[in-house]
Amino acid sequence: MDASQAAHDRRTTVTVDREGIIRQWGDAVTDVVGHSADDTLGRSLDVIIPPVLRPVHWWGFDQAMKSGRLHREVFKVPALHKDGRIFVAHAAIDLIPGESRGADGAVVTFIGVGAPWRGRAWQAALAPIDFALRAWRRARTR
Repeated sequence: MDASQAAHDRRTTVTVDREGIIRQWGDAVTDVVGHSADDTLGRSLDVIIPPVLRPVHWWGFDQAMKSGRLHREVFKVPALHKDGRIFVAHAAIDLIPGESRGADGAVVTFIGVGAPWRGRAWQAALAPIDFALRAWRRARTR
């Protein structure tokens, strides 16, 4: 199945609203991330986003919802499995157009899984983000 066919296969899709709340969860997504529809429906997409990447993800998500545009069609992103493993998910993302400017949500279609999370390399690349997140949290608690 190529990416264009997968984009129309609801078994491999997750639909989220403008706030990032999961509204639809395809059966085949459970095979990818370990969570079932019962685990995820009505919950934040955070359930499959590694904690260190959440600030960056939500910044990008907010930008996409406001503008109604994405800068690419297929994303390769770290994803969090129910068992705690982090892996690279290949996903096509289609925005759901809003009535006015922007988007009302997104349909994420899983089209593959890449290499497992490479701990040290990813940690080094994400160290500045992790540092900024820790500093921000400390500043909020003061």
